[in-house]
Amino acid sequence: MKKKIAICHSQVPFFKGGAELLVQSLSTELNKRGYQSEIISVPFKWYPNNQLIQSMVNWRGIDLSESNGEKIDLVIGTKFPSYGIQHPNKVTWLVHQYRQVYDLLGTQFSQYGSSPEDYSIRELVKRFDNNSLLESKKIYTIADNATNRLKKYNNIQSETLYHPPKHVGSYYNNEIGDYVLSVGRLDKLKRTEFLIEAMAYTNSNIKCVIAGEGPEKENLKRMVEKLNLKDRVVFLGFVEDKTLLELYSNCLAVYYAPFDEDYGYVTLEAFLSKKPVISRRDSGGVLEFLVEESNGFILDTTEDIAGKLNFLSNNKNVASSMGNKGYNDIQHITWDNAIDKLTETIR
Repeated sequence: MKKKIAICHSQVPFFKGGAELLVQSLSTELNKRGYQSEIISVPFKWYPNNQLIQSMVNWRGIDLSESNGEKIDLVIGTKFPSYGIQHPNKVTWLVHQYRQVYDLLGTQFSQYGSSPEDYSIRELVKRFDNNSLLESKKIYTIADNATNRLKKYNNIQSETLYHPPKHVGSYYNNEIGDYVLSVGRLDKLKRTEFLIEAMAYTNSNIKCVIAGEGPEKENLKRMVEKLNLKDRVVFLGFVEDKTLLELYSNCLAVYYAPFDEDYGYVTLEAFLSKKPVISRRDSGGVLEFLVEESNGFILDTTEDIAGKLNFLSNNKNVASSMGNKGYNDIQHITWDNAIDKLTETIR
């Protein structure tokens, strides 16, 4: 009989991002290897505070010891608060914690301050994390950045376990084109505005293609109009998989500079398409793969970004060489290794 594995996932309704891609890919890869997996998804809402608390309570109360009289052999918790599930054989593959009470506290990206209510919520989340995570037989994270955060804020040891992006095996390289590509959700953490600002300083032959949707889209469009870049910056919105692969294959370079990213598929997708990546020094998980002036550039200012785009446009052989270097640098990241680690406790 096939071993049953429940993949636990906190889902923000009508939103799909990297975490959603991870659990879907994990389920597919487990099934390929003879397991019977199921994604257990519970809606997640973090506001107001009573909803955040209810989300944590919900996961603690779910019984996944069996289903219809058949034992569930393993549960895998992923992002907050799904790893709160209780099970005798729980493994956590941590996507991210509730970052607003940890590394984002005190920044524009967190709604929490120094009020007594804010303090009590922060302490509640930390206790939830400490208790829930330490119940796990194994604790993995998706990137060194998440591993380091867990150690810093909770003093909990974990092991980094990388995995490939969704379309591994389908990415390809066509040519070094004349546009810089940005892929991902358009929100403040992704910092697409730095790329748009940089475009004002680039050569006129360089275009910018932005693929993705999100709450910052209209603000970004207004920025494009203000900088008189409407003929050089294109917003494609959500794109189908085939189009995404084509965009990667034909671009000059990929811009990906989120703030302190957990992992970031875009970096790996760019390298699998043999394209260099441009990022910033505080982009977190991106820098676990990006090597300065080897497979891309790590920059501080919009003027620097523009300068490197101009350089790559004028030296496409360098762009090609960097892309090939990036491709070779990530060949060790496979699903076989990830599945072997995650299923150790039932083999």
